[in-house]
Amino acid sequence: MPEVQILKLQENRIAKLTNSSFDIYPNIKELLLSDNVLHTIKPGSLSVLNELELLDLSGNALHEVPVGLPASLVHLNLNKNPVKRIEQLSSAVRLQVLKLSRCDLAQYPALGVMPNLVELDVSDNELLEDLDSDRLAVTCRLSLLNVTGCTALFRRPESRCRCLRVVEWTRTYKIHVLGMPPCPVAHGGGIADNCTAVAATNETRAVFKKCMIEWERRNTPYWAIGLGLLIAVAVLLLLCVPIRWWKRRCHEDMMQSMPVTDTKENIESTAIGSKSDPAALLSSP
Repeated sequence: MPEVQILKLQENRIAKLTNSSFDIYPNIKELLLSDNVLHTIKPGSLSVLNELELLDLSGNALHEVPVGLPASLVHLNLNKNPVKRIEQLSSAVRLQVLKLSRCDLAQYPALGVMPNLVELDVSDNELLEDLDSDRLAVTCRLSLLNVTGCTALFRRPESRCRCLRVVEWTRTYKIHVLGMPPCPVAHGGGIADNCTAVAATNETRAVFKKCMIEWERRNTPYWAIGLGLLIAVAVLLLLCVPIRWWKRRCHEDMMQSMPVTDTKENIESTAIGSKSDPAALLSSP
């Protein structure tokens, strides 16, 4: 059924997706699988959906992110799954929205470089506490971060410096943060009070720069690359034409000057030869 673009399979007690689950739906753009009992998704079951843009897996029993997410995916909803770690999103290079609310996350998602991500929801993950500016640098175009209900975030006094770094980073790069708790108050004399430098480190800035370069690479259209090559070829041709004209002109000038010299030399040599040759002198009247 190649004409199907939206497939709604909510609340069907589906427990497993195999490599052939969607063979008859190759062109679906939206796949809604929320509120099932999914616990297993085979790697090849989703990778064949080359047109898929929205995937809703909320309210299932997944312990990890599915492997082999299609590169076309833009919106991924994993809310209310017992996911503890996020490490399988490298294939979803176009992902813009990621929802991880009410999972079992104890750590901020280790997403890797994801320059297209603009919205991240990790709300109501009560154990999550390790947010820092270097975790945000890999999502260099993030504009909305939801940490509402992350009650362990920046609760400890020693997290004060980390909290201040996050505040400074989100202010600098204009990230709107929902539910951001206040940073711990300095009491004086403690290690957490010595936050003299809350700006990002050179390593964090380097990661951010790498992310921006990757974003430009991924989002430069092929036609622009082709146009650039065409312009480069045109410039080379424009440079070559004057050079070739100049060489041809020099060659023509040289050819025009050579016959005159040769003729003059031939006449002089003939005259000299005629005067010195006895046979020529005897034959002359």
